Amino acid sequence: MGGIGISGSAGRLAAAAAAALLSLGLASVNAFAYNCDLSGPDAPSVDTIGPTGNSVSTGSQVVVSFTAPMVEPSVVVSVQPAAPGVVTWLNDHTLRFQPAGLAHGVSYAVTIRGRAVGGALIRGPRSWRFTTDSGPPLVLAPGQSDVRVPILMYHYIRINPDPRDGLGYRLSVTPADFAAQMDWLAANGYHTVTMRDLVQYLSGVRGLPSKPVVLTFDDGYADFYTAALPILASHEFTGVSYVVSNFIGKPRYMTASQVMAAADAGIEIGSHTVGHVDLTGQPPGWLSYQLSVSKKSLESLLGRPVVSFCYPFGRFGAREMAAVAAAGYLDATTTVGGTWHSMRDRYAWTRVRISGGESLADFAASVQAGSY
Repeated sequence: MGGIGISGSAGRLAAAAAAALLSLGLASVNAFAYNCDLSGPDAPSVDTIGPTGNSVSTGSQVVVSFTAPMVEPSVVVSVQPAAPGVVTWLNDHTLRFQPAGLAHGVSYAVTIRGRAVGGALIRGPRSWRFTTDSGPPLVLAPGQSDVRVPILMYHYIRINPDPRDGLGYRLSVTPADFAAQMDWLAANGYHTVTMRDLVQYLSGVRGLPSKPVVLTFDDGYADFYTAALPILASHEFTGVSYVVSNFIGKPRYMTASQVMAAADAGIEIGSHTVGHVDLTGQPPGWLSYQLSVSKKSLESLLGRPVVSFCYPFGRFGAREMAAVAAAGYLDATTTVGGTWHSMRDRYAWTRVRISGGESLADFAASVQAGSY
């Protein structure tokens, strides 16, 4: 992100904010060399910055605090190489920039300038660098027009509470079975990636690790957070959770804090519309509403871009694909089976359905059939 103006609502600097900065691994500005010319004795200075150093997580936030209240629209942050993201002000002293996803093994330069409420300027950019962790080796070089990657489709990770509910049974993978499936992926050299990683690969931006696989979870059920996420974390796996924005906080669905915590744990949050409606039956205005409002709601909650989408009920056509693109999404998944993907069909990417009661042998066969 280069030369982006930042604005937000002002507030008070509290001791809790300082503690939060320390918990984020921020460093004192005194530990770094900055070449800047401050105008006057009351000019603001940078108090804390982060992240710094090497092996920074690709899910990290850029957080900067100042010694004086800032005029928020005057503050400009630049990140190079460019990293799109969302900026929020935590209070009138502190801003946070959440990138949509930093690349592994890249050195980023951050510069900042602006003026305080009293009018004093920070002349010249304040700058620092950090380097992200290397991640798994990227052995699939970018630039291919097509790639074969299984995108696995899950719904519930639970024991189906009603044996008479056939649909619920088919949509429910038990925690024990899910753990065994993740064990199998890890033991057989698979590496989880996100939809964002797949888009970047096909756009020629970055490579992919060997045996890439995407784990997707539809609807934003509470058991994703309580059952699936701990298993993913124990394997150092990532995934994509498609959340229905109006279902957040309702019974059986994740709360707002759980969605935020999942995102902070490295899970990509995608949109699944406002109300989980069949988009093919919606008039144009309501179609646009379901796509744009869900995106904006999730971005407001998370403080980061939401660029992946999933069609409810797998229902879509040319009109819906065009509307998804117009709403600002970069990709969309369906319930159609398949594992070949390209940028040409990124608004109709296929998946591999994982059903309840599926044996581990059947799971392994499905994954292997869709992999290189």
